[in-house]
Amino acid sequence: MTAEAEGGVLVLSPEEQELVSQELRALLPALSGPREEGYRSLAEAVSRQEVPRDLVPLLEGLVAMALETGRARRLYTAEGERVLTDLFRRTPGGRELSRHLEEVNKALAVLSGRTLWGVRVAMRTLGHFTISLETEGASLTLAVRPGVVTLESVAIGGGGGPG
Repeated sequence: MTAEAEGGVLVLSPEEQELVSQELRALLPALSGPREEGYRSLAEAVSRQEVPRDLVPLLEGLVAMALETGRARRLYTAEGERVLTDLFRRTPGGRELSRHLEEVNKALAVLSGRTLWGVRVAMRTLGHFTISLETEGASLTLAVRPGVVTLESVAIGGGGGPG
C-alpha cells in the first residue's frame, strides 16, 4: 500500500486494519469525552482502511504505544509487531525518525574500515544516553533518547590513538 492516497489519506492494509482495530477495541472502553470522540472517529476511519490526515496523529500515538510497551509483540507476535512498525514508519513521526536514522548512518559511515579504539556509553540523565566511538582518525558521539537516536558530534582528523 502507498503511504498516502489522494487527499492526504493514510491507506491501511487489511493486516494493519485488523491490528489497529484490536488496539482501538482495547482502548475505547477506558476513554470518555473528547478523547473518546476522537478515537471513535479513528475507529470509523480504520474500518474504511483510510485514515484522514487530521486523525493520523491519533493513529501514530496508538501504534507507538503498542510498540513501545511491548504489547504489539506480546499479543500479535513478531509478525504483528513488524506490521505495526511498518505502519508507524509511514506516519509523520515515523518518517522523521527514519530521517534521523539515515543521518546517523551517514555519519557512522566515516568510521567504516577504521580501527576501533574505544566505545563508551554514558548516561546524561534518565532516558538520555550517549554512545561515543573512538577510531583511528575519527570520533563520533550519538545521543540516544526515547524514540530517537541523533548524531551529537563528529570529529575527523587528529591523531590520538588508543588510550
